[in-house]
Amino acid sequence: MRNFQMLAGFILLVLSMHASQAREILVRVTDKNGEALPQVVVSTEHPAASEASATAVMDQVDRLFAPFILAIRPGMAVDFPNSDNIRHQVYSFSATRPFELPLYSNRNAPTITFPEAGIVVLGCNIHDHMRAYLYVSPHLQSLTTNAQGEVTLEVAEGATELFFWYPSLGDSTTAEHNLTIAADQKVVDYQLAVAQQQQMPPPPSPLQERFNRLKNNVN
Repeated sequence: MRNFQMLAGFILLVLSMHASQAREILVRVTDKNGEALPQVVVSTEHPAASEASATAVMDQVDRLFAPFILAIRPGMAVDFPNSDNIRHQVYSFSATRPFELPLYSNRNAPTITFPEAGIVVLGCNIHDHMRAYLYVSPHLQSLTTNAQGEVTLEVAEGATELFFWYPSLGDSTTAEHNLTIAADQKVVDYQLAVAQQQQMPPPPSPLQERFNRLKNNVN
């Protein structure tokens, strides 16, 4: 019992030290036009307060990957469920982790583990317009900006460094940008000289094209 109490006290001490040596910052990222830039990976070498799940999810919805960019840690597994009512065949030729899943059309997702840091570009052999990215992070903490181009991270006290990655910068983590922030800085505004990328919407099916023609003729 005494040993358990000592262990519990030690864990609380470590957690309190971690909390006292960390601070939260708000990062706001814009594109070359000054518009909010979603799905930017922002990283720091300070570990996250809570441990990430061992498995992440890259879904397929309306013939698009969801999300467009997914940040994970090396060694994590990724599920690839298919939420569409059609079949997909996910693949990657990226050197970080090449793979090819069999053609499938159900939500029982094949799982792939990504042991090494790097960028993994995803595609679908059936639908050429589908593209997404896995950012297998070389850093201790990596999150993506939301629709407003914002993300909140926990960083170390004192001056610290942030890292930014977006597909336009290149298919390598060495292409990311870095920024040193001041010890008292609570809000970081950063502009990437890139245009916003997004998945192209799927082309209309022959049935949709016929419906659109009929609709236009009626109007």
